[in-house]
Order: sequence, then structure tokens, then C-alpha cells
Amino acid sequence: MLATLVPLFYEDMSVASYCLYAQKENMFEHPHLLGAGKYDGAGSIVGIEVFDSINEDVLEDGCNIIIPINNISLFSNIEQQLSGFDNRVVLLVDQSIKPEESYNKRLLDLKSKGFKLAVKDLPVANIESYKSMLDDFDLFLINSDSGDVVEQAKQFRKLMPNMVFCAENLHNKEEFEAAKESGLFKIFEGTFFRVPINTQDTEVTPIKINYLKLMKVINQPDFDLEDVSNVIGQDPALSIELLKIANRLTINSNIRSIQQATALLGQKEIRRWLNTTLFNSLAAGKPNEITRLSLVRARFAENLAKVFDYAMRKDELFLMGLFSLLNLILDMPMEEALEQVGVSNEIKKALINDEGVFSPQLDFLLSYEAGDWQEVSRLMVLHDIEMHEVYDSYVEALKWYSTMFKETT
Repeated sequence: MLATLVPLFYEDMSVASYCLYAQKENMFEHPHLLGAGKYDGAGSIVGIEVFDSINEDVLEDGCNIIIPINNISLFSNIEQQLSGFDNRVVLLVDQSIKPEESYNKRLLDLKSKGFKLAVKDLPVANIESYKSMLDDFDLFLINSDSGDVVEQAKQFRKLMPNMVFCAENLHNKEEFEAAKESGLFKIFEGTFFRVPINTQDTEVTPIKINYLKLMKVINQPDFDLEDVSNVIGQDPALSIELLKIANRLTINSNIRSIQQATALLGQKEIRRWLNTTLFNSLAAGKPNEITRLSLVRARFAENLAKVFDYAMRKDELFLMGLFSLLNLILDMPMEEALEQVGVSNEIKKALINDEGVFSPQLDFLLSYEAGDWQEVSRLMVLHDIEMHEVYDSYVEALKWYSTMFKETT
């Protein structure tokens, strides 16, 4: 099984929902899935297990969970499969669910039990036939790939004056800004939030400059632990966190000094901890999803190192994932951003030019988190990767992020 969580945003870039994208089998090994066979075994909701890996605190307060369903899974035991989410589930129906009595009756039953309803990809020409059903829906997704979302929304608004609209598949900031300024949309989805803003203002605040300098030091092949401990000692927040971590790693010992703590952790753990901690500080003021995505991507890349035959370079792959959105964090071109933190040439080649030995794994990460299962399936066959290795690596990355989230709040 393959599964990923795709964020949907409010206009202030807080997360409104996470949509589950899942695939039961490898499409290239089971080509019937590209046709009607995609509904095989659809009586159960594929990928729902991924939520077992996430602490409730990781899902932003009040955000919904969107679960795609079809005409088969609609009549499954949805209530049992999705229990425990406290009225946060939005069932996203596709066009296999027709405006017919049996479907409408089942949808109304689910609505009465606290589920919200959403629909996507309905053409304007079909709206009239769906209108009686849509009166009970909470969200309508409009796909930018079907044409200008603003123009589509204007037409849909005439027919559904009270519906909440989501602009879907927004590929750049210009599309997002146009959709936002129209006032027709409450929710937004797409890769637009990963696209850097074109700006000449690349000034970095003094405290971030200090953090970048420290990151550049620790990302050298060899560095002096005493120099690093002296820098950490000048920052109360870093000092407290370092002592907490060091004391958790010791038995019947009470570490009292920064020097003791850095010596205990050693170069490898200090590098890992500082890169992650300082990255979070650099990301302050940015959409929370950029931080979450960077950290999950970092751990996911590290976990996949073995299956891509780079087990000995997993620390580099962690940094590649962690810094893969650094240009957004620092509001500067990726080449300049990476110069600030001092990473290996192979990381630079992958993140700047999509070249080098790490490029295939980066492409895999991006395809996976976008739910592009056809491309993911192709790459798994090409690199002889088992599906369970990928899914287990992603789930572990979510668990790791959940644990880290709990420890830092």
C-alpha cells in the first residue's frame, strides 16, 4: 500500500484539512488498476491506517481529514473505519456516485452521523442534475486544470450561492493570489505554497544569521565540539533543549554543563539535533506545513537510503530532505540558500539542478508526497523497490515527526 497526506490551506496559509491519497497496489505490476480494477477491494478505505501513526496534536487544531470514497466504499462500514475523529471527517465523493436515491439516502445517513461531504471535478453542465444532492454538501472542489478557477467559480456560484469553494491544483503563487483576491474561495490546494516568491529582498535577520553560521560550521565533515558548545551557551533556548536531550540519554546522571552535553552527544547527534532545531527557528513565520513537510521529507529520505543503496550516506539524505525547501524559508534562490548552511556538493546538485546521485531519490520523494502513484509505481519497478519498504518508511517518518512534535511543545 502507498499513502500520503496532502494539505489544503486557508488564505492565511494555516492548514484547513489533510486529504488522504492512497493506492493499494503497484500500478505497473498490476496494470488493471489503471482501469476499472482500481475499485477492487474498495469496500474498505485504503490508507486509513496511516492515521494510526499520527498524534492528534500533529493535525492542526480544528483541521479536517478528507477521505476520498467511491460508489462501492460509500456502502462499506465507514462509521467503524473512521471512528475516533470527532466529526472532523470530510467524505470526498467522485463521479461514480450519481444523484440517485440509494446514494443520496446513504450520504444523508452519514451526514446525520457527523460526517461532512465534499465533491470534486463536476462539470458545470452536470450541476443541475446534482443540485438536490449538493444542497447537503459542505465543500466543492474546483480544479484549475479544467480551466481558470475564478471563471469556473463564478459560474458555479450562480448555481450554488452558499457553497464553500476550494481552488484545487493551484500550481503557482499567481494562481493562488488570483483565486484569493476573487473572494470566491475559502480553501486552496496545490503545489503553489512550495514555489518561492520572486523578491529582491534577501535580507536575513541578525539572529538567523547567527543560526546560519552555526549550521555552516556543523555541516563541515569535522568540527570542534568546544566551539559549538560555546555558541550554544550564548542562546538560552538552545542550551535548555540541549541539556534536556542529553539528560534523557543518560542513566542516573545529571548533566549540568553545555560542554558535558555536547561531549556526550558527539558530532553526529549534535549535527542532527542542531540542523533540525535551527531549521525550525529559521522557519518561524512561514506556513507550518513547510516545516512539517521538510521534516517528514528529511526522515523519509533517510529511511529510503537503504533501498536506494545509499545506507552509508543516510545523513546526507536527511539534510537533502530537510533543506529541500530552504529557498522558501530564506526567501532566496536555492543556490544562495544552500551556501548559507554549507552542505555537500551532491546535495547541492540534487536540490539546485535535479542532478547527481541523489536526484532519483529526490524525484521519488516529490512524486510520493504529491500522490502521483503512477510515477511512484514506475520508479519502484525501475529501482527494484518493494511497496512495503516505501510505505513503512513513510509511516515511520510520520511517527518520528509526531514524537518530535510532542517533545518540542
